[in-house]
Amino acid sequence: MSKSTRSPATYKDIQRLTGLSLATISKYYNGRNVLTSNREAIEAAAAELNYRPNAFASSLRRGVTRTVGVLLPSFQNPFHLEIVVGIEKYLRTHGIGVLVTSNEQDGTPSTVNAVELLLSRRVDGIIGVPALSDSSALATAVSIGIPVVTVDWLPRGLDADSVSLDNVQAGKVATQHLIDHGHRTLGALVGEEGMWSLQGRLDGFLTAARAADIAVAEDHIQRGPISVEAGYAAMMRVLAADTRPTAVFAGNYDLTVGAVTAINDSGLRLGHDISLVGFDSVDLAQVTSPKLTVYVQPVEQIATEAARIMNSRLDDPDSSTSRVTLELPGHLQIGASVRRLSD
Repeated sequence: MSKSTRSPATYKDIQRLTGLSLATISKYYNGRNVLTSNREAIEAAAAELNYRPNAFASSLRRGVTRTVGVLLPSFQNPFHLEIVVGIEKYLRTHGIGVLVTSNEQDGTPSTVNAVELLLSRRVDGIIGVPALSDSSALATAVSIGIPVVTVDWLPRGLDADSVSLDNVQAGKVATQHLIDHGHRTLGALVGEEGMWSLQGRLDGFLTAARAADIAVAEDHIQRGPISVEAGYAAMMRVLAADTRPTAVFAGNYDLTVGAVTAINDSGLRLGHDISLVGFDSVDLAQVTSPKLTVYVQPVEQIATEAARIMNSRLDDPDSSTSRVTLELPGHLQIGASVRRLSD
């Protein structure tokens, strides 16, 4: 078998060459003291085998660091940054520091896995706003005894605590507000397939529409990446539909910013020619004309609950308490971007 296809060396390969116990080899790679002769034998075998310690395995906790890793999908979204602020505020009062990282650096994917980086820094736990690509790495962290709390969504099959918005209810409330103002031709801007939080908001949107006996046209539901640019393009497609919706729900902050920009560029008047309920865009709502109606997440409460759960796990690492799954309600902040059709 060629070197390029040979399986990576393991502790057992080092054991075969050195005759040492797996416990001694593990002790060495976990930073504990071993006899000089054993250390030299392990290092010589590792060099011969081209052995590279697995970053996850070598990150098994060697004492408590009083540091929690915070994992973000990017540093570009205000929601994510507010989550970090809330987590740090709570944990600091309990003597715990935070280390923040992301798999995206300067808008492009990083070559270093963020979870692996956190584990290599020996964090005691991870609070994550996970991307789809983080699921496997977070599962590995859980498997070696690192407590994980996810925020915004819980990857399928991950044995972790979770805190999120009640996304289905958010979609229902936002859509019902449009229906209550007489709108029956509705549109929605949502994320790509597999985006758990956005799918929940879409489910709520469709549930409210069905309850009101409203059929939503297929081209009035626009899926795509979560970015301002994608929100802009999606809103432009909605506005160009053969039968234009009278009201639209934008499912997150970036999509809301893109939607408002598209409406402005189209020459239509927000709250008159087309109605819009946005999401998490409280600052934007104050500067649009008229003021934007937005569904607002309880960001500080979400962050605080995630930090509280993590702190309790660190205080009692051997606890057999069942996993916690919290879904918290938000609220609709009323502006003037939704026109009553009878007006």
